[in-house]
Amino acid sequence: MAASDVLRASDAAAVARYLQVRGLLHDRHLARVERLILERYQVQPTKRLHSSFAAHVRVGFVRPGEGELWPVAFTTTVELSLALCVELSPERVADLGTTLDGPQRIRHRSWEDWWGWERPLAHIAADFFDLDAAAQEDAVAAWFGERLEWLAKDGLIRRR
Repeated sequence: MAASDVLRASDAAAVARYLQVRGLLHDRHLARVERLILERYQVQPTKRLHSSFAAHVRVGFVRPGEGELWPVAFTTTVELSLALCVELSPERVADLGTTLDGPQRIRHRSWEDWWGWERPLAHIAADFFDLDAAAQEDAVAAWFGERLEWLAKDGLIRRR
């Protein structure tokens, strides 16, 4: 048996930490973003997509006449990132033209047809990992809120 095939006690610790982070993203961060979207925008919740090991989703939203919107937490072995993934028709993409701070193609497996924004957790706020839990949650909600307002400004999501 090769040395890389041996399980180590640290493997269980890594799995436990992954599950803890994923639980926090699900129960606090994405839950707050979900409430923010439902309070501010004209959308209908959907559970059409399901979480995978690399892309954690809680619930998505159907934007009337525009397609779907999904807050996502991407988890890789080296990085945690948040993304606001938006379904855009080719006509909408063409209408946007070249936009400053606009949505870009999402480059994660199974999300290549989506547009949106992605940001590593470490870049959501200065010293993100040194913030307390409430401040981290506020930073995540603010980051998603800015992207949602960009969509509203350009008519890609309707405000309540």
